[in-house]
Amino acid sequence: MSETPPVDDATLAALATLAVPTVTASLAKLGYDHTYAVGITPMAEPGDSRMVGRARTLRFIQLREDLVRAQYDDLESSPHRGALESVQPGEIMVIDARGCLEAAVVGDIFTRRVQALGGLGIVIDGVCRDISAIREVGLPLYARGVHGQGIDRRLMSVDTQQPVQISGVAVLPGDIVLGDGDGLVVLAPHTVHDVIAEASTHETLEAWIRAEISAGRGSLHTHYPPQPHVLDEFKAWMRSQGQDPSDIEFHL
Repeated sequence: MSETPPVDDATLAALATLAVPTVTASLAKLGYDHTYAVGITPMAEPGDSRMVGRARTLRFIQLREDLVRAQYDDLESSPHRGALESVQPGEIMVIDARGCLEAAVVGDIFTRRVQALGGLGIVIDGVCRDISAIREVGLPLYARGVHGQGIDRRLMSVDTQQPVQISGVAVLPGDIVLGDGDGLVVLAPHTVHDVIAEASTHETLEAWIRAEISAGRGSLHTHYPPQPHVLDEFKAWMRSQGQDPSDIEFHL
């Protein structure tokens, strides 16, 4: 796998203004069809879930009793704790917990530590616990749900900063993770600029369609998706705003 320059903070800020559904559709248009993490949803209160950052990865497997005991005998060697203690400012902790629904891999104390280190969120293909306390922390956390018992019930950590899989989506260290109330999408760093360009135009188009529908000047038959004559009207509007209506396609 070749090295890709990291995405700068200004670009991440631009990406953060876009909606997950729009970014997911833009990635599909660019040929990336496996980017949306189905079933992994925000655990925070509504309005507190938006996040964007660079992935730091951690992987769990089914536990083996002798090996997991060794991790608890030497906590500093645990990939679980090591990954969380290694979080850098601007990163999102992405945890491959095999989709396990019977062992919480993160609670409120671990969440507080990630926040204190400058982490911007946590993603778990699995479950968390202490959800009320996690919501008090205010750090965005995405998971499949909650469970009262910890990892010693089912799982053991095995490595960090290696490629992982969350809900069928490949995540490499340094990939860009975007989350909002609609869920979670993962972007390879080299796609971000193209996605921003395509998705920004699409969101401008949808905002214009909303305005037309609200004003009674359009219907679902003509405007959603927009018919050719409606796209022509939109392009004319863009020109009137001093914008370039380049090749525009609409995706539901």
